[in-house]
Amino acid sequence: MILESVILIVALISRLSNFRPMRRRLKMSNPNEYLMLAFGFMVVIMWVMIAATASYYSIVEERDISDSQLTVIGLLGGPALLIITSVLDLFKSKEGAKINILPDQLSSDVASAEAVEGHSRMLEEMKLKHDLDMEKMQKQHSLDMEAFQITNGKKGAKKGE
Repeated sequence: MILESVILIVALISRLSNFRPMRRRLKMSNPNEYLMLAFGFMVVIMWVMIAATASYYSIVEERDISDSQLTVIGLLGGPALLIITSVLDLFKSKEGAKINILPDQLSSDVASAEAVEGHSRMLEEMKLKHDLDMEKMQKQHSLDMEAFQITNGKKGAKKGE
């Protein structure tokens, strides 16, 4: 049972190492990070599996846990707990960095929103000014055309001359 689980885990790790999007998400830059991921994952999974199997046989089958089983659980448990602790510390430091960046990010978001709002306001103001200028020019053109039609194209001429 344990051998089958180890084979399954090794196959899973080999498939995960070939999965491209996961590599991009983890942002691993050197082979040591891949080695630590594979080794750490395997140590933690083996520790959990052996401890769970021993607990199952102890509780359900009512067998005693042997000293050799306790030794293996203890030997795997030390590195597994160190790996788990380092992963949690890494998570904690990344979250701390995100929290430290948050005030700057919020202030830049506020500044960006204000800039967009000011730009939109300026565009609306320019559009209104343009529309007013276009309407003024259109009315002036209509007046000029009406004057042209009334005077039959003669400048300064009065009606009836």
